[in-house]
Amino acid sequence: MPRISYAQEGTEAEGATEVYASLKAGFGMVPNLVKLVGHSGPVTQAMGTVLDVYFNRLALDARLREIAYLTVTRQNECPYCTGHHTMFAQKAGMSEEEMALLGESGLSSPLFTPAEKAVIRFALETTKHVKASDESLMALKKAFTLPQVVEIAFVVASANFIQRIGKNFDAELEM
Repeated sequence: MPRISYAQEGTEAEGATEVYASLKAGFGMVPNLVKLVGHSGPVTQAMGTVLDVYFNRLALDARLREIAYLTVTRQNECPYCTGHHTMFAQKAGMSEEEMALLGESGLSSPLFTPAEKAVIRFALETTKHVKASDESLMALKKAFTLPQVVEIAFVVASANFIQRIGKNFDAELEM
């Protein structure tokens, strides 16, 4: 049970309706995470923008996005985000074994390329310490273009942002 009520469709704040409609058109539903912030129009609009950028505007490969996102969600122990992003990672071609290794153990796994390990390390360090080490950032810059580095940082920051809301309010995975 969530710690605050969901702003169900039809009861959302002024300014949130367009986001609800867009998400329903794109996903077939309004995610519970969005319903938690649906009490504030400006916050719902900001969340809608973050989700739109994540799912529709990034050039970053879907597998890399999900490696970054799931590394954060496993570190933060957010069941809501893990539930959703496990599905997205499967669609991006990740195996159950790979997903289970996202975290410290992934850094030594032969299942991940050096570039993917750089993403895992950056996601872990940023989640734990906010600022990644110079070595971690250098590894990203060696493996990726600057636009990709920025998009990886966006994914990691977005994951942490979203999970701070979802986990604090106990978002429930939709059935």
